[in-house]
Amino acid sequence: MKFNNFFLTCLLLLILPFTSKASIEVVGSLRHVHKGAAGDVYNGEIKIQNTGATDQEIKVYQTDLLYDYKDFTYYDTPVSHKRSNANWIKYSPKTAVVKANSSIYIRYTVTIPHSDTLKGTYWSVLMVEGVSPIKPTQAGQVTINTVIRYAIQIVTDLNNKGLGKLEFMKPTLLREGKQLFLAVDLKNTGDHYIAPDLTMKLFNNEGKLVKEITAPRKGIFPTCSTRFRFNLEGLKSGRTYQSVIVAQGEGQDVFGLNYSLYF
Repeated sequence: MKFNNFFLTCLLLLILPFTSKASIEVVGSLRHVHKGAAGDVYNGEIKIQNTGATDQEIKVYQTDLLYDYKDFTYYDTPVSHKRSNANWIKYSPKTAVVKANSSIYIRYTVTIPHSDTLKGTYWSVLMVEGVSPIKPTQAGQVTINTVIRYAIQIVTDLNNKGLGKLEFMKPTLLREGKQLFLAVDLKNTGDHYIAPDLTMKLFNNEGKLVKEITAPRKGIFPTCSTRFRFNLEGLKSGRTYQSVIVAQGEGQDVFGLNYSLYF
């Protein structure tokens, strides 16, 4: 038997009491970056705060992290790819109860292996998740609890080793309602994290600059890819434009693409 989504939602709201508790939060950045050399040991800490009026149990565990330009994010088991630093990390506690209106610290130690082959960026994730207690309910009823979890990236950059390298994929025109975008997908084929500044200059057939557009900045780990979008609002349709897309990395790292655009 099939139900439409509206009918099914109304039915659930009638028979299910709904509770949502999210009293814990990570204070500060969700990305911890440390620079070092082979053999170095460094420490860090993550502050977890309970802003609720009741105690909250949490659990802490490791995952790897990869993502792609299609907006998929993969939290796989630790050491699932060659750039994972999960097995370099020791952390404590793995479980804890955060008292109401108080905070605790998760402390970690990262030991970079002694190896001449290491270069570039290595990373993994410490996941902090609230544990929802099982509560008795009336017969025939189900209580739905929302579990909040935070993914904190632990990133290791090897000193003066490794470069980010960008590969341009084929640009794509995207339409969202009345808005038109040029999607430019970039993959980091190097061995170092890179967060490029991306700009696009559009020229008409006479070579005159028509518009310059800057895309929001995004970082890309090695082997990962991400999508940058250029808003084409204000450009006249039915014309051909010559575009020059430039991705400026750190220092002298510059990557470019020439592309003929018609819409």
